[in-house]
Amino acid sequence: MKHSFSLLNQCWIPVITTEDEFCELSLRDMLAEAPRLREIACDTAIQSAAILPVALAILHRVFGPPDLGTWRSLWQARAFDMAKIDEYLDRWRERFDLFHEDRPFMQMPDARVDPKSLIHLVHPMGNTGTLFSHVTDGAGVALSPAEAARLLLAACYFRTAGLGPSIDKRRVNFKDSAFARGVIFWAHGDTLFQTLLLNLLQYPDDQTMRHTGRDAPAWEMNDPFERRETPFGYLDYLTWSNNRVHLIPEESADGVVVRKAVLVPAINMSSDVRSPQRRHVQREKKGEISSPFLYFNTDKALWRDYDSLLKSETRVTFPPAVVEWLADLKGGYLEEKHPVQLMATGMLADQAKPVFYRQEIMPLPLTLLRNEDFEHAVRGSLALAEEVAVKLRIALNMLAEQVLQRGAAGKPDNKDRNSLVKQWNARERYWSALEPQFWCFIESLVIDSDAATHDWAADLREQALGALQHAATLAGEGPWALRGEIDADSYLRFQLNELLNGEA
Repeated sequence: MKHSFSLLNQCWIPVITTEDEFCELSLRDMLAEAPRLREIACDTAIQSAAILPVALAILHRVFGPPDLGTWRSLWQARAFDMAKIDEYLDRWRERFDLFHEDRPFMQMPDARVDPKSLIHLVHPMGNTGTLFSHVTDGAGVALSPAEAARLLLAACYFRTAGLGPSIDKRRVNFKDSAFARGVIFWAHGDTLFQTLLLNLLQYPDDQTMRHTGRDAPAWEMNDPFERRETPFGYLDYLTWSNNRVHLIPEESADGVVVRKAVLVPAINMSSDVRSPQRRHVQREKKGEISSPFLYFNTDKALWRDYDSLLKSETRVTFPPAVVEWLADLKGGYLEEKHPVQLMATGMLADQAKPVFYRQEIMPLPLTLLRNEDFEHAVRGSLALAEEVAVKLRIALNMLAEQVLQRGAAGKPDNKDRNSLVKQWNARERYWSALEPQFWCFIESLVIDSDAATHDWAADLREQALGALQHAATLAGEGPWALRGEIDADSYLRFQLNELLNGEA
């Protein structure tokens, strides 16, 4: 039996409207209604993020924009020209059918392996853990076409590496997909229309990604899995999939469902390709140059790396392409006071095992961009916070040593001291309390930089002393704890006075 599910006409994308209503739309209607939508709202952050590059590839193909003037006209129109979009979508309508017999959307049949449960589609089942799946391989899952479409895109962009199938008596392994691991950055506007336009970089543009005459989205290519290590251009990159996937639809009492899919490693993008959606820093080690990207970190909140999203005076950095694009737009093409945010999305994985998915929204005042004074102030504020954290750590160690030593000769074991300090959770309190204060600093920096710097120093002092006091309270009221508190507090106050230079 032939099955069909048109992503252009049938609803599958969850969205939230500007009136805070939840609904599902087709891909075509999402673009048409974009000015009245706030955001894409899938079950997971990586599913929402996986829909954006598909929408952007369509918009790039239809509108370019080849230059800043064209972009400004699109922005001022406040809605997409759906006649042009419909003309394009009509041309490729069959390729947007999830279950097309010959070329299903973003898929390619492969008869060399047997279908497996959908629970293997985004992460190897053995690596997901109960955080991500409460089902077994035998029980599997049965997804509606809409759910399967969202999972398919998540697999295309975020599938982690792992053990693959045996093909012709040879084991082939999966490699990380284009967005797997690390943090990807998108501009985030007040509406979905603004979000899409702010991320619609100039195209083609070799500074974003080397462009060739063969660049096209995957659905336009005769063979999107043609052997290559670098994309033909930005549109190829936006719709790149390492793996051949083929969803297997079947009839059920509830209608068409998808329980299984074929999944086969196909092509791997070279690690030398710098992702326009990531922040890279160039490093040299033993004569070899690499450009690692920014990861989410369980021990370090993302805001502490905010300065690395801007240009650096001391190291070769490659901020997300959208940050440089916004710097091009500010002033003559986009009002400098227009509120813009950055949306950071991704997952943290321990080897092939996913630890968490995460999405964060952070302010990005356009005035900060390409302004050396403001960039220097941001870097200085974060460096100062790190220096205060070092002094706080020393003070906490002093307190812990007194508690453990109890007047005895010699110092306690470092392992015991570190364990006690960790139990107090004081450093984590310090960093956690500073995050909202840092965003206040960023917002106020462009209004009154002197006042912002003074207030930030006061926040550092308050949160460091508060974190030490929290630890002292947990240490108890014994004589050695009280002595440790006095010594640690005296040390920390002196160091804060030295570091903050009377700023607070």
